[in-house]
Amino acid sequence: MNTLFLKRLITTSIGRKALMAASGLLLGLFMLVHLAENLLLFKGEVFYNTYVDFLLSNPLTIFLEFGLLGLFIVHITMGVWVRIEDFINAPRGYEARKWQGGRTIGSSTMLYTAAAILAYLAYHMLTFRFVDHSIGFYQMITSAFRSKMFVAVYIGGALALVLHLSHGMQSAFQTLGVNHPKYTPLIKLGGWLVALAMMIFAFISVYYLLNLDLKACGTSEMLVIR
Repeated sequence: MNTLFLKRLITTSIGRKALMAASGLLLGLFMLVHLAENLLLFKGEVFYNTYVDFLLSNPLTIFLEFGLLGLFIVHITMGVWVRIEDFINAPRGYEARKWQGGRTIGSSTMLYTAAAILAYLAYHMLTFRFVDHSIGFYQMITSAFRSKMFVAVYIGGALALVLHLSHGMQSAFQTLGVNHPKYTPLIKLGGWLVALAMMIFAFISVYYLLNLDLKACGTSEMLVIR
């Protein structure tokens, strides 16, 4: 990848949109991985703490964290840049007609949900990342989930993710040129499935808030909530 190509990506409108789209898709993939990690809480304290200890002791983790930070910076920077350009270049009266042309709640609230996600991310990092981990990650997380305020913030963050990804995923594919009558409906469906999966974050937090006792029921492998 030469410097000329990078320059074109950053200095052209199409390039900036492509960077925003590609970084957004990678962040969406990260959210699915992070969701899978959250589901490991149901494996129990020993299993979860062992998994987290493995991540923290892995020398590759720090590089992955910096890579993730880079994706966030690129996505936010390009997103703001593209938004400003769209606002400047929009025809007079465009904002008043923003619900025309097939716009959805997800597409019309992208800026607001992005701000909400950023605020939620900051709160999440302050709660889990930059604190004392001596009690163990499992206890730290499940204790936080028993706070009504934290769960309310968590649900709000999950809802913001649902709205943001409901439009962002399919829009990213379209920006990158993956737009065909045969595949677009599947991409839209996949985008919605990924978006709705974010509500599992909310379910996990509510589960621990209510202190439900979820166990496997004998050999029938049925899950019983009591």
